[in-house]
Amino acid sequence: MAEAKEKTVPVSKDWDAQAGSNWRSIVFLLPIYLYAFVVPFIGILWSLISLRHFRRNSRGIVRWWGKVPLWLWGVKLEVHGAEKLETPGAKILAFNHVALLDLWVLTAVWPPRASALYKIEFHSIPIWGRALRALDLIAVDRRNRERGIQSIRQAAEHVRKREAIVLIAPEGTRSRKGGLQKFKTGPFHLAVASQAPLIPMVLRGVEQLNPMGKFLIRSGKIRIDFLDPISTEDWKSQTVRAHAQEVRQVFLEYLEPAPDEARD
Repeated sequence: MAEAKEKTVPVSKDWDAQAGSNWRSIVFLLPIYLYAFVVPFIGILWSLISLRHFRRNSRGIVRWWGKVPLWLWGVKLEVHGAEKLETPGAKILAFNHVALLDLWVLTAVWPPRASALYKIEFHSIPIWGRALRALDLIAVDRRNRERGIQSIRQAAEHVRKREAIVLIAPEGTRSRKGGLQKFKTGPFHLAVASQAPLIPMVLRGVEQLNPMGKFLIRSGKIRIDFLDPISTEDWKSQTVRAHAQEVRQVFLEYLEPAPDEARD
């Protein structure tokens, strides 16, 4: 399976993903994408039989869903600082969104008590919509401002009540031109409402193994760094933009900015 080596050495500034060939992606293309839909379908059936039992075992299911494709693609994970997730209490896990490959990387290291925000529009996708609800993830309605605010309040209540670790991409969407995009304020409003500490999760090497505009995955190594938690207890809704910029500066210690911004 995808090899996730636990490390405690300091974060390095440079990372070489040692990108190889994409022949595995070609050979296993159909099996992997069938697997991507079959496993959620089995999970749905399980949840219909016993939702409580399914959710009790859901972390293992999610992690295997991510690990198997990574193993077939020849993608190895090197993980640093995962012990920061083992302490009790709610947390917001903010990650840089690079490519579609992120989906399998994130699920392969799915933390305990993990949840995630997703667009409510996913409910309309067969199998996937039901699977997301069965996993007790948090739907966010961003069709207008009022619904968005209500979604943040509901998400904050979910985080506090269940002491959840919520994965969220502050950029809002994956980078189209490479580099770290500007952060949106939604995740930081959630931090203010929940008062949960925010842990930056830096992904590196993804863009080398899943280049922009490319469908096939190359073999290689991805590094994941869980940085030190950032307290949000003193944050206010009036200052979320400043906090978003501060947190983005932490990411920029390890990542390049988006090209358009770099030229400004």
